Amino acid sequence: MRDQSRNFEMVISWGDELIHVLDDRKGFDVLVQTLEQLRAIQFSCDEDFKEIHESLQDLQKKLDVCKEKTDEANSEIADEEEIERLQKELDEELELECKLKEELRYEALFEEHILAIKRNKRDQLRTETKLPMYASVTRVIPNIDDSLKTSGYMVGRDKRLMDKFEFDSNKSTSVYETCNDCCKSSLNV
Repeated sequence: MRDQSRNFEMVISWGDELIHVLDDRKGFDVLVQTLEQLRAIQFSCDEDFKEIHESLQDLQKKLDVCKEKTDEANSEIADEEEIERLQKELDEELELECKLKEELRYEALFEEHILAIKRNKRDQLRTETKLPMYASVTRVIPNIDDSLKTSGYMVGRDKRLMDKFEFDSNKSTSVYETCNDCCKSSLNV
């Protein structure tokens, strides 16, 4: 009986969390959109992979046939023209195989690049959503574009930009002086 009540409480808890996630439409819509894009990319990559894999199998079969022909030609002491023709055919097949492998590498690199762009956009969106929270709590909007300097804007009580501040990290000022200057600036706002 005790296990059933515990299981029932877990089901209620999971249900509440699911309702909370489904109520957050913005996050859910972004998640659904990202999932749809990922599925489309995955489908496209799977199709390309299947085609290239089939081509590689066909090429491998042709390569095996060429090797057999070469072996037969060598065993029968074929004339030089036949050997040259077979060697040329083998070289062409090997070149085509190299091109297909390069195309596969390019496809994988392209997919990684797309995922990196998506991660970057997601991180940028997170950063942008944090800025209003920082401004409301600290009355400071940091400038995230320049990583070499500590800079930003002080926000007044009426939520207008009042004062720009900038501290150069190359200067030999201590952390205490930087914080002290920041506090003085915020008191003036």
